[in-house]
Amino acid sequence: MAKVTIDNKIVEVPNGTLVVEAAKKVGVEIPVFCYHPTLQPVGMCRMCLVEVGTPKRGKDGQFEKDANGNAVIAWMPKLQTACTTVISDGMAVRTDTAQVADARRSVVEFLLTSHPLDCPICDKGGECPLQNLTMAYGPGQSRFPVESKFHNEKRVPLGDLVMLDRERCIQCSRCIRFQDEIA
Repeated sequence: MAKVTIDNKIVEVPNGTLVVEAAKKVGVEIPVFCYHPTLQPVGMCRMCLVEVGTPKRGKDGQFEKDANGNAVIAWMPKLQTACTTVISDGMAVRTDTAQVADARRSVVEFLLTSHPLDCPICDKGGECPLQNLTMAYGPGQSRFPVESKFHNEKRVPLGDLVMLDRERCIQCSRCIRFQDEIA
């Protein structure tokens, strides 16, 4: 078992647990597009970026402690994908910082550059994960001009069971991985 701190909440999880799954155990929902618990994690969409730190070790190999006796955390210089990062004992994770919010806003804005902005007439309008995460994390308005609707093939068979709508695709690869790993 590994003990981890996520947004100042401590949880103990089995070794090998991913950050995204450990966060759920303390009621912290990390947004994802490409992650699905039954598929191999790939970290493609970058929506689940979080700050990750591990206990700092001294020259003697022991964990360094602060004045209160708590482990000193060495934060990684770049954000990590919660869907591919495996928990280690003593790890600390922050999911609600300004840096994380900026990253999520940028990811949503980037995804919307190649996605048709016709939510009111879309079949998934009102129950769309992209729409929900855009409302929660999106920039409000894009820096990129929308000249005209982006057109692609509507029905591309990936196999006997999976049909891809390329016009709505956000490049998460879940459909391809489902086809390869499960179907």
